[in-house]
Amino acid sequence: MTEQQTPSPVSAPSSASPLTNGVTAPRRSGAWEGWVRFGGVMMTIIGGFAVIEGLLAIFSPTYVTLTGAGVLLFDLTAWGWVHLILGILVLATGLALVGSAPGWARGLGIFLVAINTIVQFAFLPAYPLWSILLIVLDIVVIYALMVTWVGDTDF
Repeated sequence: MTEQQTPSPVSAPSSASPLTNGVTAPRRSGAWEGWVRFGGVMMTIIGGFAVIEGLLAIFSPTYVTLTGAGVLLFDLTAWGWVHLILGILVLATGLALVGSAPGWARGLGIFLVAINTIVQFAFLPAYPLWSILLIVLDIVVIYALMVTWVGDTDF
């Protein structure tokens, strides 16, 4: 009978990097890049939707109709400008995240999408289902940008 040798365990690459005080922190894997890129693509789409919403409200205010009383405080042309400006900012930040994904774009993206969520909530009386859909997408984007954030923004 021949004896079988059990292979010695191969040491896996460390998933932690040493810090100055001896505590180890997890290393970023390639998975975070996928989430950030997904968030960037979704931000680009959401920004494009907001630009279209804004242009529609500015140039065709009769097309946008109110379905009842709600949070909408300004006339539709003013909301159109809010959507247009915010949409351009969200779209540009989303493109930055799809590209090289600098740390500032990730933080700014979370801030802008949070503001967009509030704006969509205020726009509920005009288009309730559309606003709810975009609020859900905004929350998904915030999750995608924050889920793998280790604590530093130097990506």
